[in-house]
Amino acid sequence: MPFRIDNRLFRLEIASDVNLRDGLGWELWEGSSMLVEIFRHDDLKKITFTTFTPVDIPIEALDYLLNDFNTTGGRNFIEDFEEESTD
Repeated sequence: MPFRIDNRLFRLEIASDVNLRDGLGWELWEGSSMLVEIFRHDDLKKITFTTFTPVDIPIEALDYLLNDFNTTGGRNFIEDFEEESTD
């Protein structure tokens, strides 16, 4: 979902990762560069915030990212349910 701040075009993408990490990532992109990721590690029950390039990011863009993360279930960890075998 693209949005514009200070004549810069950003987009927010939500991506799942189940191979290397178990969880969901909220990514802030500008053009072809991922600037920031908030990742919810369902297996570790923790949330990480990572920046990728040294660039000025308007606080409004970070607010947009954080608001989406907080209002679309970003803080809700998914529980792993092991299948119980019945004999």
